[in-house]
Amino acid sequence: MPDKLPTRIRSPLLARLRTGEAVQAVAEDLGVPVREVFRAARTDTRLPLALAGVDPDSAETVGIIGRADYIRLLALGASPSLASQILFDGAGQANTWRSEQPAFAAACDTVTAATVQRAERRPSRFTPERRRLFLEHLRAGMATTKAAAEVGITSATVYQRRRRDPDFAAAMDRATATRSTPEPADAATDAQWTASYQHLAAHGVLRQAALAAGIRPETVYDRRRSDPDFAKLTDHLRLQDEPAP
Repeated sequence: MPDKLPTRIRSPLLARLRTGEAVQAVAEDLGVPVREVFRAARTDTRLPLALAGVDPDSAETVGIIGRADYIRLLALGASPSLASQILFDGAGQANTWRSEQPAFAAACDTVTAATVQRAERRPSRFTPERRRLFLEHLRAGMATTKAAAEVGITSATVYQRRRRDPDFAAAMDRATATRSTPEPADAATDAQWTASYQHLAAHGVLRQAALAAGIRPETVYDRRRSDPDFAKLTDHLRLQDEPAP
């Protein structure tokens, strides 16, 4: 049997555990080995709570589950913004918890730091040869996303490298400044920019805001590099629902 319990077993199992019945007796009645219940509890957040005698549907417990799932996603390598989008449709809930619960904030920071360190120890797919080819594609006029795809990586990998490596960031800037067919900074209409601002203020994710407004993300990133006022505006919109320090 896979780790995940089928609904026909999981639903009555949770219902009976909630009333205080012993897991051994319930599992036997449902025809499932107890060890399978414990295996399922490794990935089913509500199940270990029920096993511990806690109602998984109470308001307090729903918050516990949300925080546990958020930290789990961070541990798996998701960024805070991505984890928030997956679980809460935005960063507001996680930021509220962080501001109200210092222990939760500390746990998030610890897990995120450990995940970053683990990622930095992994061999990078963005090898020196791929970086060279990527920069050549940029100089030839290719957009960032397409240039990344041409060398077998994602644009996210490019921007992660850019944030960590000032020399690479400078090389990118030089390549885009000298590209043979530069992409115009005003490639999007005013209406598209307005739509992207609204989406960014609501959800806090720059790439998603661009795509929702029909703007290529690399257009936004290029404009942020060349227009400090635009960079400040998008940072303000992206972070406005975060708690004040």
